[in-house]
Amino acid sequence: MALKSFEIDWEGRKEIIEYEDDLTFGELEAILANAIDVTDITKPKVNIPSYRMAIMLKVLKKAPFKTGDAVAIRNLKSSIAKKVMKEVMKTFPLAKFLEDWVESFTGSMTETDSSTTSTTSVPPSSAGTNE
Repeated sequence: MALKSFEIDWEGRKEIIEYEDDLTFGELEAILANAIDVTDITKPKVNIPSYRMAIMLKVLKKAPFKTGDAVAIRNLKSSIAKKVMKEVMKTFPLAKFLEDWVESFTGSMTETDSSTTSTTSVPPSSAGTNE
C-alpha cells in the first residue's frame, strides 16, 4: 500500500489530501458486502452512497478535515466532496470490483467459452444436374 496525494482548494489556500491506494482483501470484501445486496442474484442492488462513504472513511489519511469521521465527510461542501471523491474513485471504481464479484460467480469468459470451432454444412442437393 502506498499513499497517493492531490491538492484541493480549502478555505482560500491549497491543501494536500493523502489516501491509501490499496486495501486489504478483507477490508474491500467488507465494504462490498455492506454496499451490495445479492439476495436476488438476478436483481442485485448496489448502494452507491454507502460504497463511496465506506471507501472515503477507510482510505483518507490526511486532509484539512477530520479523516475517518463520517460526520466530517458528510458536512463537507459538495464542491469539495466531489473533488475528493473524483480523485479517490479513480483508484477504487466500483465497476472494477463488481466485475471481480461477477467473475467469482460466473467464471471468467475465457474459462466458460469452449474452444470449439463452428462450421456450417450444406446438405447435398438431391436435384442432381440436368443434361
